Amino acid sequence: MKRLIIRLFFFTIFSLGSTIFFGTMHHYLVQKEFFYLATLCFPILAILFGFSALLYNRSRALHPGPAQRRSLYAAERALQATIFFASGLAIGAIIATITLQLKIDTGGDGPDSKLLLIFFIPIMLILFSFGVFLLSFRAISHGMLKPVPIREILKRIR
Repeated sequence: MKRLIIRLFFFTIFSLGSTIFFGTMHHYLVQKEFFYLATLCFPILAILFGFSALLYNRSRALHPGPAQRRSLYAAERALQATIFFASGLAIGAIIATITLQLKIDTGGDGPDSKLLLIFFIPIMLILFSFGVFLLSFRAISHGMLKPVPIREILKRIR
């Protein structure tokens, strides 16, 4: 039962985070505000690089055993997420540059808005990187997240 609750917790975070990020990306892509999209994506890329390096250093500092293996696995997953995010960002930047140079209209409500689907692969890479990054958090948080009964919360409040 505890594992199911923790899985639902991570799935909820993934679903809500993906929905918010996808909605934000869709808004900026329709409006062709690529500068604002870049100011949103580059700090996330820096955070992914930072967490990957932090998890590698953490895994080397731990004694050999299950905690070190989980931390190293989480570091590998964080690095995979970074690579997926950087790939999606690079492909999206290339597609955006091509559409701007060729003056292709990808926004609006008309039939031309279907051209917005050319950004499908970069968006899916970025969303997949979010899922992989959450898997690294799930690996590192083993034993740290525990469901707390309501009675225990009430005891701690008093």
